[in-house]
Amino acid sequence: MKKVCILKRIENTKKENEYYQDTIRNFGGIPLLIDENNLQQLGTCQGILITGGFHKGDLDDYLIEYAICNNLPLLGICQGMQSMALYHTNQKLGKIENHHQKEGYQHEVKLRKSNLSRILGQSKIMVNSYHYEQVKNSKEFEIVGVSRDGVIEAIENPNHRFQIGVQWHPERMLSYDEISKRLFQSFIDSL
Repeated sequence: MKKVCILKRIENTKKENEYYQDTIRNFGGIPLLIDENNLQQLGTCQGILITGGFHKGDLDDYLIEYAICNNLPLLGICQGMQSMALYHTNQKLGKIENHHQKEGYQHEVKLRKSNLSRILGQSKIMVNSYHYEQVKNSKEFEIVGVSRDGVIEAIENPNHRFQIGVQWHPERMLSYDEISKRLFQSFIDSL
């Protein structure tokens, strides 16, 4: 089984961290929560998951850099996607009012032709929504998904088999959404 390093954000609850760990386990991976105290464990991982949260930290950039330099699969979720978009930029996040604290399907995301649209098998998907901030652009990663109101919802490295960031929370949709299952299965399969 392949090991996935999962960024442990200090602001996330035990339950929030368990969402990510359980998801990786359910799709056949071995989850390893990682923070500044056990970075040496990165060398044992075949992929990196940058989780959602409220604060972009130095560890976000470190893990993105590590994934790029070591050609590792990388999945960013919510704040993780935002960190990927902000990587190597000095842009600031913008506030957004109508995309937070909503369970179930909330809005559509239109996907451009990309690795992500190929993995998901669709050009339009429905997603949940939990974020208060948005990115305005992405430097290192290509924008491949946008909501109807223009919010960037998905980015990727088109030159890598799996380096993808999504603004929504697919780990919270697994009980009812096949698209989310495809995303995680493809991530684990790419390890």
